[in-house]
Amino acid sequence: MKTTVLPETLTSNGNAFDLSNETFGELRDANSLLGDMGAIHERLDEDGYLLFRNYLDKEKVLAARRELIGKLDEIGLIDRSKPFMDAIFSGDTSGISATDRKAFARNLRSGPALKEVCFSGRIMSFFEEFFGDEVLHLNYIWVRNRRRGAAAPCHFDWVYMGRGTRNVVTTWIPQGAIPLCDGPLAILHGSHKWQELQQTYGKIDVDKDKDKNPYGGGSLTKDPNQPQQRYGGRWLTTEFEPGDVLMFGMFTLHCSLDNESPENHIRLSTDTRYQLSNEPADERWIGDDPFGHGMM
Repeated sequence: MKTTVLPETLTSNGNAFDLSNETFGELRDANSLLGDMGAIHERLDEDGYLLFRNYLDKEKVLAARRELIGKLDEIGLIDRSKPFMDAIFSGDTSGISATDRKAFARNLRSGPALKEVCFSGRIMSFFEEFFGDEVLHLNYIWVRNRRRGAAAPCHFDWVYMGRGTRNVVTTWIPQGAIPLCDGPLAILHGSHKWQELQQTYGKIDVDKDKDKNPYGGGSLTKDPNQPQQRYGGRWLTTEFEPGDVLMFGMFTLHCSLDNESPENHIRLSTDTRYQLSNEPADERWIGDDPFGHGMM
């Protein structure tokens, strides 16, 4: 098992985690369970997540990374004086303001190398065995390109895609190496079992309820200490390498650490979702050109 050495401070949206052993730790990998789908289901039920190290083809992941960096470079976000594959932010955002953001987001998620990583090969084989029948992947690929200072708040995925079956699994794929300083994902262990939170915050539809959501947008909070102090659990994270994959269900509370890259890396990752093809799917995220948020 890879062991991550923690720095003195880790934050999410500027809020420092309590790094004591009782409240913070490292994600454990499930590689030893591969080949035993029963044990994999048990682990997901127990922990609320699955981490597989070096599971995807590293060269294909790096090809997808190169493809994504190339598209960011087209609008001036990449510092070309530095190694291209390092994805160093140029500091120039003028290209963003001059770009049709919806069209750019569509272009960013539609590259063939990225689709090959997310929608073919070992990832699809895994879910066919996991679900035991024909699998549907939601067509939308959520591409995250977080610059220094950015982080995802604490949230359930269900709030954003809860109009179909609850039996959906998110796969978070680091599109390249992500050390702690670049802001990897963190999971609040045991949060998938918190019925009170599912029956309150978890009832929100971010599009239908955005005007009456007491939590603000689709997130629960920007402070990871709040749910932990109320419900318990340990925040878990780790450093990631290309080929690693992290899976979790719709009611596993997660966030990301702040990107504090001293080299000014743009942190690249993707989220994709998988379910049985014969169960209802959220109409916002399927089809040739998924509608996305805004559909009431």
